[in-house]
This record gives sequence, C-alpha cells and structure tokens, in this order.
Amino acid sequence: MSSAIEQSTVISDASARLSRQLDDAPWLAELRSGAAAAADALALPDSRRERAWKYLDISGLKLEPYAPMAGQTSLSEGVPGLTLTTFAGADAPAQAVIQQYLGSRVDTRRSKLTAMHYAYLQDGVLVQTAANAEVGNVKITRHYAGAGALGTPHTLIVTGPNSTVSVIEDFRSGEDDMLMLPALEVVPGHGSQVRYTALNRWGTKTRVFTDQSTIAEQESAYTSLNVVTGGLVVKGYLQSTMVARGSSSELYGVTLGDGKQHADFYTVQDHVGADTRSDLLYKSALKDESRSVYYGLTRVGLEARNSDANQEQRNLLLSHGTRADSDPVLEILTSNIIRCSHGSTTGPVDEEQLYYLEARGIPREKGEDLLVRAFLGQVLDRIPDEALREELEAVVDAKLERAG
Repeated sequence: MSSAIEQSTVISDASARLSRQLDDAPWLAELRSGAAAAADALALPDSRRERAWKYLDISGLKLEPYAPMAGQTSLSEGVPGLTLTTFAGADAPAQAVIQQYLGSRVDTRRSKLTAMHYAYLQDGVLVQTAANAEVGNVKITRHYAGAGALGTPHTLIVTGPNSTVSVIEDFRSGEDDMLMLPALEVVPGHGSQVRYTALNRWGTKTRVFTDQSTIAEQESAYTSLNVVTGGLVVKGYLQSTMVARGSSSELYGVTLGDGKQHADFYTVQDHVGADTRSDLLYKSALKDESRSVYYGLTRVGLEARNSDANQEQRNLLLSHGTRADSDPVLEILTSNIIRCSHGSTTGPVDEEQLYYLEARGIPREKGEDLLVRAFLGQVLDRIPDEALREELEAVVDAKLERAG
C-alpha cells in the first residue's frame, strides 16, 4: 500500500520541489500544484480507447528516466508595440497578463501529458502586442540538450485589437533520449491577425507531445504552420475554436519524414459562431520506415450559420516501408452552411511525371526531389512573407539532401 501511495504523488513531489526552486508566485504555485495532482491521477493515453491515439501506443513509455530541465531560449529583438519576454523576466504588467491567460486555452487537465507540462512548467515566453500594432516576424529559438531531459516550453501570444504579428518558433534538441511537452496558447484580440510557425527540428531520439490552442475573437484571423523535419515522435493536438462572428482559422502542416520518424496530428476546427471560416491543408512526404498519422475533426455547431470549412490532407510515399493513416471527420449540426468539405489522398510519386523529367535529362533521384518540393510547396506557397517562405524552403531542401 505504501508503495502505491508513494507512486501516486511522484509528480506532485517533483513539481513542488521545482516550484520552490523557481520561487513561484503564489498563483503559479497553485496552478502547478493542481496540474501535478491531475498528472498523478491520470493514466497515459490509451490507444485502445482513445481514437486520437489509435496509431500510437505509449502505454509502455517510462516517465521515471526523465527529469524537468530548462532549455536555452533566445528571443529576437523587440519592436515598438511588442512585449516579448520570458515568464521569469516579465515585469508586473506582463506578469498580470500571464496570470490572466496562462492555462486559459490549453486545459491543464486535458491529458496526463498536458498536466505534466504545467506541473513542470519552465521556459515560458509571452508575446504581446498593443492595439493597432503592426509587428513583423518575431523569432523564438529553443534548444534542449542532455539525456533524460523533460522540456516544457510554453508560448503565450496575446494580441491587442486590430494588430498583426507573425511568430516563428524554432525547436531543436541534441541526439540524446528526451521528452518534450510544448504548449502554445493564442489569445487574439478583436480584428487582429496572428500567424504562428513551428519548426520541429528535433533530434532523432526526441519524443514530442505538443498542445496548441486558440479561441478566436470577432473578425480575428489565426494561421498556423507546423513543419516537421526531425524528432523520433512528434504528436500534436491542435484546436482552433471560432466563437465570434467573422473569425477565421487556417491550419497548415508539412512533414518530411525518414528513418523511423512518426509524425502524428490531431486537429479540431470548431465553428461555434456565425459567419466563421476555416481551412486546413496538411501534407507529408515519407521515406524509409517513417509514418504519418492524421486525425482531423471539423465541427459546425448549431449556431454556426454560414460557416465555410475545408479540410484536406495528402501523403506522398517515397519508400515501400512507409505508412500513412488519415481520418478526416465532419460533424455538422446545422444545415445553414456555405461549405463543409474534407478529403485525403495517399500514394507514390507519379511515374508519368518522373518519366517526363527523366526524358529531359533529369536523373530519377533528382526528379523525385523536384516533385517532392513541388508537392510540399503547395503548403509553403501560402506563406505571404517571402523571407519566411524562403527560410522554410531551405529547411525542406536541407532535409531532402540529408535523407538522400
């Protein structure tokens, strides 16, 4: 009996030690303590009972070898109208914003892994814009190193009315076995435009379980892009909830997998208010024994009149050992909609297109790379910022060269 009691408080005890070490404010200590208790009480996700985990069984994942560890976080220079700071370095006004919104989008008790994120929370960054501010690209670079590291980077984006901001978060890690639990919360103001890009360039032994969530205000627009070129496992839960009239969401993703990589995304486009719009396009190109999983839900509620929703996922299989599983789902509770569509395809490179390139003197391997670039480029071309688009194209090119 005593060993069971001991086991049931292991996360709470470690979280309390971390809280004292970091000298948490009372409100943060309380949030951390509640999340730790939930983490101790919850089991790991069950692939037999939870649809989103059907293709990834982590019941055998041992958490004991992993210990909370801070990473290296670097921020680009601030500009007028922008507050960019770590949680630890935030002044009193910024601390008040963090206290108000931390945990408001990504539920502290959504799963054991999410609860662990808050229980061991470190490396928090606040991105806040003033009203009517036009902020260019904001760069956050994260790097983790050390065997057994458990990282919990948290990014909180809060925008003022009628402002625009583009946040690029670059994740990297060493080649040791690590567990990463990132979270993103986006709080867009009335009429604001938020673009978020995550570059997942993790090491080959890093397991990543990320939560990203936004609740859109009136006339606000949110666009996210997740690029996966590294990591042993990268699994994301992405939720965009459009509660106010005229709000919109665009979710884009690119996966370039090789080796035994496993990229796995569960997306939710939740239309709650009237006159809302969402679009989703996820593409993966897979080599060796890599695997892509996509499970997406587009939900149109009873009050979501005149909703316009699209969900599309495409997979390109470049080797016999690859596998892609796709399951787009629609849940429509009102007949008064403009559009609600979904689609998914999986297949190899078009042999006719390869033959066309070979007939013009382009070697087969080079031709295949050109077709992969074009295939993924349909996502990258939706990035309006030319400099960012060129940077992401360079990331894809570098991965193609390494993968051979």
